[in-house]
Amino acid sequence: MNSSSSNVLEYKKYIAELYFDLEDDIIIGRVTNTKDIISFHADNISEIKQAFHDVIDTYLEACEKEGIIASKPYSGKFNLRVNPDLHRELSIEAAQDGISLNDLIQELLKFGLLQKAKRFSN
Repeated sequence: MNSSSSNVLEYKKYIAELYFDLEDDIIIGRVTNTKDIISFHADNISEIKQAFHDVIDTYLEACEKEGIIASKPYSGKFNLRVNPDLHRELSIEAAQDGISLNDLIQELLKFGLLQKAKRFSN
């Protein structure tokens, strides 16, 4: 995740996505792989990396000081058991689309979440 074209930072297994606020001329970071809301900002790339490290270190120190269990980063991995026939159908679909089974499942999950959000927003 150290690619120069990436808008993602990683530190102590926490992952933050970066956004550019052109109105305020700042970079905003938001930790995305935890249930707690953790955000930070800075004026430039060098400062945003340090701000990310600082906010994570401060978060972890505050949790320890207060006796609170820090929200662990999501790993992005979970086991899923499906019917063997469905497994076969998904594998065939992925192969026909020229993508991995993992990528197909991610697309389907995102689509399902979008559909659910649409149903509840009406």
